[in-house]
Amino acid sequence: MGIVIPFPTQQVMDEELAIQLWELVMAGEIGSPEYRRLDAEISRRKALAEPRRQASGARPWR
Repeated sequence: MGIVIPFPTQQVMDEELAIQLWELVMAGEIGSPEYRRLDAEISRRKALAEPRRQASGARPWR
């Protein structure tokens, strides 16, 4: 039997959110309700990830 490695769905979703946000920026939709919703979701996910990063001792990207 092989080793099963879980697919990193959270990372893929985070990247997709960033792409959608960038597409809104390029379309000139900064400040639209959809832009604010995506920006808030990205900020929320970063805030949730920060305590885990500090607890594990990992350094943030520089």
